[in-house]
Amino acid sequence: MSRKSLLILFTGLLISNYSISSETDQYLALNKAIGDSTTKINDILKVKLNNAILKANRRNRSCYKLTKTFMKEISLGKKTLMDVPLRNNQEIDQIPYHGSNKELFYDDSIFYGIKRFDFGNGDNRYLSPTFEINGVRLGGDKISHISYIGYSYYVTFYYYFKYFKKKFPLKLAKRKAIEKAINFGIFQENSITGKSLLVAGLFSYADMEANYQGLRLYYNICQSTKPYVKKENGKWSLQKDIDIRSYITPELDETYYPNYFLSPFWKIVRVNLKKYCNKSSFMALQERWRYYSTFKKKSFSYHYLSNKIKKGELEDPSPFTLENACFQTK
Repeated sequence: MSRKSLLILFTGLLISNYSISSETDQYLALNKAIGDSTTKINDILKVKLNNAILKANRRNRSCYKLTKTFMKEISLGKKTLMDVPLRNNQEIDQIPYHGSNKELFYDDSIFYGIKRFDFGNGDNRYLSPTFEINGVRLGGDKISHISYIGYSYYVTFYYYFKYFKKKFPLKLAKRKAIEKAINFGIFQENSITGKSLLVAGLFSYADMEANYQGLRLYYNICQSTKPYVKKENGKWSLQKDIDIRSYITPELDETYYPNYFLSPFWKIVRVNLKKYCNKSSFMALQERWRYYSTFKKKSFSYHYLSNKIKKGELEDPSPFTLENACFQTK
């Protein structure tokens, strides 16, 4: 694919990202029970992957095109893993609960007062609800980042990997291609989908984690050493089912892996956060973080971004925590 084709593709993805982008407020779910969504999401993934396999076999599609077909299956149509279908899926537990007034959900959120979210009538007006998968709290937008925006990472990786493996050993070529994909995500967060004053006014490190996990998911469809789908006797066949838990990390929870906020937005969010300056909130967070500490391994993306923060190439999100909102005087 030429540079021009990549540019056209990325422009389309960026526009689509803007149209589906939303934020999430995990603080609203503190001290509230949410049923685990693992089984329901895995059921969707199973159906969609089998559909992609059938279509790929009918048209003798390559691994890359099968992967693209799978992305369309989980991103387009009914019962997909996009934010709005997820929040309307009555089978998946979430906060706000089904049937609640979602406009009031925005009014009670830490983002109240930021008009970026007031798009008018329709589901996209509201913040993304919070789900729970394998004990991790995350917004529906993070699942969308894995299932859709993660595909932009995969496309970036795929074409750079083809280029780099001609010049470097495979392990180094793969690493360099992954870095290119993450850098593309940094560009998105620094411009259209993140820090733009017209969009969110923040850099979401949790979104970046979700994008990377999406890359891992798409790579594992048929390119990894233990793929979900393998070609045998000229036909693609399912080797094993996808388990969404393989792509869920504590860094998808924005109470644990906070955003970097531009100053005008942090002033608003900080005031809204102060209602959680109480013992009950801190105890709930500490209990969840104790569980998160059992996840021993951080992702490549987490370490890559942390290194950029240390070098001063990215802003440090650590000041934008509940503790600082409660106890810092300035």
